[in-house]
Amino acid sequence: MNHLREVANEAGTELVFLREGKHDVWSLGGERLYIPRHRKISEGVAASIMKRARSTLR
Repeated sequence: MNHLREVANEAGTELVFLREGKHDVWSLGGERLYIPRHRKISEGVAASIMKRARSTLR
């Protein structure tokens, strides 16, 4: 989450929490990001989330 907040700040946009459930749903630049609710997320899943976040803001 800290990395997502950094990406949002660098792009001058807000990371907004929408809802929780099996996955937390966040809005970044008008796109929804689904984040699993686990203490640890595998590196592959984290990389995929960050890739989508960065592509959303381009």
